[in-house]
Amino acid sequence: MVSPEYNHAMSPALANLLNHFGSSLFAYKPSAIVTYSAGQWGGLRAAVGMRTFLSELGCLPVSAMIHVPKAQDEFLENGNVLDNAKQDAWQNYFARTFRQLVWWAEAAKQQRVALDPHALVEDFKRDPSQRNAP
Repeated sequence: MVSPEYNHAMSPALANLLNHFGSSLFAYKPSAIVTYSAGQWGGLRAAVGMRTFLSELGCLPVSAMIHVPKAQDEFLENGNVLDNAKQDAWQNYFARTFRQLVWWAEAAKQQRVALDPHALVEDFKRDPSQRNAP
C-alpha cells in the first residue's frame, strides 16, 4: 500500500477505497507499507495508522516499511533517483521490504494450499454486529 502523508495520516482517498471493498477481500494477504512526504519524516506518521488500518482489514503488513522523506528532492517525476550516487542505497532500502513481502507471500500461498483460512473464521458479510460478543 502506497500513500502520501496527508495531515499526519494516510490518504483519505486510499482509506475510502479500502473501506469500499471491505475486509474480506484483504484477509490473509501480505502487504507492505510505503509512505512519502514533502517533509522530513517520509510519511512515518501515516504509516503508523496504516499498519492498524491494514491489520483491521485482515491484511498482514510486513515489519519493514518504506518511508521517503522529502520525496521531491529524492526522485524525479518518472520515478528515477535524482542523485545517481544514492541509487544503490535506495535500491537496498526498498529491497529489504520487498524481500520480506515475497517471503510472507510465499509462506501464505503454501499455507493456503494446506488449509483455506476462510474455512476457519466466517467472514463478516451481513452487518458489523457480527463482530459483537454474544
